[in-house]
Amino acid sequence: MAEGPDLTRRNLFLGRAAAEPRAVEPIIAVISQSCLALRGVACMSCRDSCPSGAVRFELALGGARPRIDAHGCTGCGECVRTCPADAIRIGPHEEAS
Repeated sequence: MAEGPDLTRRNLFLGRAAAEPRAVEPIIAVISQSCLALRGVACMSCRDSCPSGAVRFELALGGARPRIDAHGCTGCGECVRTCPADAIRIGPHEEAS
């Protein structure tokens, strides 16, 4: 006799009969190379619009460079709406190697 899933009341209550959830990658803002600040133009509209303060600029040769604080970004998309160069998208967090 083939064994089916254990559907006792306790297992259903604890959620053991459901399939295991897949790991979800965090969704954050990702800045592309078409960013005005990366091209030497003084633009910080994404930083100014970010409600969580996750868009930060680091000083670098040639001007400030944007970066996203992955732990602070909520994926709300406010920076996407305000970017004049359409250089930001919301997507999975990709660890830098």
